[in-house]
Amino acid sequence: MATGTLLLSACDGNRTTPGIPTPGTPAASSSAAGVPNSGAPAVQNPLPAKVLDGSPCDSALTPQQIETFIGEPSPGKPKNDALGTACDWSSASGSGAGFQISYQTKSDQGISLPYKNVKPKAARWVELEPIDGYPAIGYTNIQDDNGCAVVVGVSDQLAYSVSLSLGDKATQQGKDGCKLGRDVAAEILKNLKGRA
Repeated sequence: MATGTLLLSACDGNRTTPGIPTPGTPAASSSAAGVPNSGAPAVQNPLPAKVLDGSPCDSALTPQQIETFIGEPSPGKPKNDALGTACDWSSASGSGAGFQISYQTKSDQGISLPYKNVKPKAARWVELEPIDGYPAIGYTNIQDDNGCAVVVGVSDQLAYSVSLSLGDKATQQGKDGCKLGRDVAAEILKNLKGRA
């Protein structure tokens, strides 16, 4: 993963880490019946819900993993949103590199939610190679965006996401935000599986 440092932190400009491009407000539902839907793949070996307990600030990545991707980080900033808990990290160097990780625990729709609400209108939609068998997608809502949101389903009802910003220089170098977001998501999955 040592190459991750060069890929995310080779940035310039004053971009801030974007928030997760929200897949839409989850429909009120008392059950998770009907997932997967909208063309989303089923999760074959679901992880227990407890792997997404708490804040991503505390469990998504180790300090060493964060540093591998963005260099020395500013302290993680915890958040709550309509989909669950989230945490923002940015490079302390001001390079523009950073990401937000979200545990999407409130919709009961898992990876089906972006298939339903985002895919029809996304500027870019990529079905990524599964991460250790878990389905993953990447998307941007703005054409020529230099970041990407990557969503990984850990069960039919639960998912986590990584929204990252590469910065202008990395974009000019042809770096792919969705591929790099998948790399970050793969490290998160290793840590989540350790909590199962």
